[in-house]
Amino acid sequence: MSSEWMKVMLEEISRKKAEAEQARMEEQARAEEQARADEQARADERARLEEQARVEQQRPRDDSAQG
Repeated sequence: MSSEWMKVMLEEISRKKAEAEQARMEEQARAEEQARADEQARADERARLEEQARVEQQRPRDDSAQG
């Protein structure tokens, strides 16, 4: 009886460890994906601001060329 109980307990411990490891890996993957999304958003914002600055720098030259 005691040996069967030990076997069940060891299996339960093993299962819980595997579940915890799986949850940890999933959380790490979510965190990495969020970090990639955040970095992409920052890169997109930088590109948008650079394009806006480029357009704004061209405006005075266009205005002076017309005058």
